[in-house]
Amino acid sequence: MKETSSSTAGETRHLNMDRTRVLILRPDNIGDVLLFTGALRHIRNLYPEAHITLAVQAHIVNLVELCPHIDACVPVDELTWRGKVEHKGFTVKPEMERAITIANKLWNFFYRPFDIVIYPVKSPQVPHLRIIDCLNGGKTFGMTGCNLNAPGKGYPETLKPSSLLKKQLDVSTSDPWVHELLITLDFLVFMGCEAISLDDIRPEFWLDDSEKNHLHGLQRNGRNVIGLFPGASHRERRWESHNYGELAKRLGQQQIYVIFGSSEDRELAKQAALFIKANCENAEILDFTGQSTLRTLVKTIMSCDLLISMDTSGLHMAVAAGVPAIGIVGGGHFGRFVPWGDPAKHIFLTNKTGCFHCNWQCIHDEAECITGVSPQEVAMAASKLLNYEWQQS
Repeated sequence: MKETSSSTAGETRHLNMDRTRVLILRPDNIGDVLLFTGALRHIRNLYPEAHITLAVQAHIVNLVELCPHIDACVPVDELTWRGKVEHKGFTVKPEMERAITIANKLWNFFYRPFDIVIYPVKSPQVPHLRIIDCLNGGKTFGMTGCNLNAPGKGYPETLKPSSLLKKQLDVSTSDPWVHELLITLDFLVFMGCEAISLDDIRPEFWLDDSEKNHLHGLQRNGRNVIGLFPGASHRERRWESHNYGELAKRLGQQQIYVIFGSSEDRELAKQAALFIKANCENAEILDFTGQSTLRTLVKTIMSCDLLISMDTSGLHMAVAAGVPAIGIVGGGHFGRFVPWGDPAKHIFLTNKTGCFHCNWQCIHDEAECITGVSPQEVAMAASKLLNYEWQQS
């Protein structure tokens, strides 16, 4: 029986001393985790008798906790004493940090919670490496050779990936902007997985029948349901709100717009709705920002006829679910996370500039790779997808 998301690493150790204990450490963002979901079944095949724990950020647990290929899903904060203290709202002061870290490492030296740690992140980050350092895993798989997320002065001596990761896939000679799915494929082969291809690691979801769908029972009356995901992790990666009004004007009056996002996107959603109404007073607008768990978000997006999104978790969900989608994306990481999916269903629009692949160190006042995408372009792509022949089947 799978342990709940409240299981701690210590509880996992206590319950499973008779089995090899494997930790998959995926402490990055929702899109990164989602792109890795197709790999989980192959890790299970590699360790069929092991107890496998997947650690993700606390707000991502809901997305992956039903995965049948793992035994437990825990928040990353629960892996270290420092994380547990900070998770409870306390600040770890500098004079306390070293003492907590040393005590945690000593504890894990004698009571190692995991035999194998898998850290499938191409560009290691210092906070992640601190966790690995504390865990004292018997065997640690990871990647070296990509320094896009390295500190400006380099990794601290005690946290160098080349010494901390015992089993290393060197990616220094590969294209830094090759897609993450291809990197995942190489990493799985490096670990020992056999006879797998890109099609075998396509992202997937695990939902149950009780998942809420915000669009259940919606009266469409022949109208298209168009999802909008206007938010992004950073302001410069967003499309200006007035563009949604111009887009709606071009798509016509008879549409239903469903706005998604986190609670932090509510003001942005309100602005987009005002511009849409100003141009299409008959358009119906539903705002679900801040009202969804990740699984509910997936279920609701799957009921849309089209999703128009920035480079967000919502975009990755739509592509993974086969929902027609338009991604308005910039050049900071272009090629590494997008585009992917079926090009007949998924269109990615960007304004290619000479400063592409800046790793989001933008040299302009605004990200021209995104602001240069016009409502006319998006409207043309939307019309193409909404009228495509597979929509009629």
